[in-house]
Amino acid sequence: MLFTHGAYHLGETAMAFGMDAVKDDPVARRESGIYELIDAHYQDRNLKLIGVFSAASGYHFLLSDPIGEDGGLEGRKIRASGTYHDMVIELGGSVVTMPASDIYSALDRGLVDGAAWPVFGAMDYKWYEVADYMTRPTFGVTNLTLFMNLDSWNSLTEDQQALVEETARELEIEGREHFEKLWAEEDQAMQDAGLEITEFGPDVAGDVNAIFASGVWKQVRAKAGEDGAEFHDLAVEKGLTAAE
Repeated sequence: MLFTHGAYHLGETAMAFGMDAVKDDPVARRESGIYELIDAHYQDRNLKLIGVFSAASGYHFLLSDPIGEDGGLEGRKIRASGTYHDMVIELGGSVVTMPASDIYSALDRGLVDGAAWPVFGAMDYKWYEVADYMTRPTFGVTNLTLFMNLDSWNSLTEDQQALVEETARELEIEGREHFEKLWAEEDQAMQDAGLEITEFGPDVAGDVNAIFASGVWKQVRAKAGEDGAEFHDLAVEKGLTAAE
């Protein structure tokens, strides 16, 4: 089995990555037909989609200085993985690529002006010691995807397969509720540690979800071909994405 994020295999395909641009509603996702598209796409790679699990939170930027008059990231050097490249550029920043292990020292030495990261999990890296602000509103949805080797899946009995699928459906809902509580606790912990909230400007704040989603779908269409285009079109049709 493989428990992963879609951004970790963008060199192969961006299909699962597209879930970060899909509305954070486990039931609506399951009923939309999206999972069937993703499952068929990965079965061509001998993988069976078991479930997609939301962390009940999305992404933000940790910054050395607050958002300025431009309302975005104009002129700032932002450490960002492929997840955020299009968004950073759209907001006027420039992308700096480096491993997560280098973010602390880069912020501390002023080599970058900020870093993009999921809003849940940042406390563990202690970046609050070298950054003073975190942006709001957040954008996108952090999702982890569970796959199973297709041959192993096919070796299970129908009852066993049904049990795995039902458990995944339950965990998509229960897990999200659990992470919602964990994220609220961490958000407060980051503020208690000294990180202040800095808001995107009024001309930007209302569009951050759509800006992020547009960048995600750009990669999905480019790296997942016709399947990616069908995925995007279905998400739009079902009202499950912020980007047209």
